[in-house]
Amino acid sequence: MSWKENLKQESQKEREKLKKMTPRDKAWYVWEYYKIHIFILIGCFFVLYLIGNILYNKTFTTQLSYLTINNTSPNYSFEEFDEEFKQFMGYGKKDLIESDGSAVIRYGDVISEMEYGNMAKISALVAAQDLDIMLCDQLNLDHYAYLDGFRNLKETLPDDLWQKVEPFLYYGTNEAGESIPCAVDIHNSYFCEKTGIALDPCYFGIVNNTERIDTAIAWLRFALDGNGGQE
Repeated sequence: MSWKENLKQESQKEREKLKKMTPRDKAWYVWEYYKIHIFILIGCFFVLYLIGNILYNKTFTTQLSYLTINNTSPNYSFEEFDEEFKQFMGYGKKDLIESDGSAVIRYGDVISEMEYGNMAKISALVAAQDLDIMLCDQLNLDHYAYLDGFRNLKETLPDDLWQKVEPFLYYGTNEAGESIPCAVDIHNSYFCEKTGIALDPCYFGIVNNTERIDTAIAWLRFALDGNGGQE
């Protein structure tokens, strides 16, 4: 008898055996004799799901990532602003703008576990070059400026945008003791109005090691008035 015929015969015997059992006995029998097979099958489906999910996520592209530190408003939302910016940039459905308004870092004599967690998160994002823009208060701006965390905006922004934001610049001191224009106060901007965040001042800084400088500059243009300076 061939292997195929033997398997068919065994399957027929199992079906006949199950037909004679009560529903409760069937459930017990299947679980007792086939639970390993069930676990293996579930495991296979789970692995296939994970692989499919990873492959699907790879079809998306993060175009920009930004976060706020010490936003005090509980009623903010970045969703509509991010969608408008995506339209302004001509992005598609698989282009992502990642934004986070929940980080709180206040320093002082006692720092909470949450604040330590936020500091670690920011450090990890910067190290992985997954953070392009920081929006924060003066306390955090001074802290990260000292760590050389921001780009020199004089050397980064195009002339027309530099002239537009120059009255609102903030000069931070880096570790070498140099004072550089590292941030722009945008608390009266379209961005703050649209999203409802509460930061005054709201300092915009471009993270020093970002590779998406052009997109960060475009974000600033759009954030100021909602049209990127276009008429």
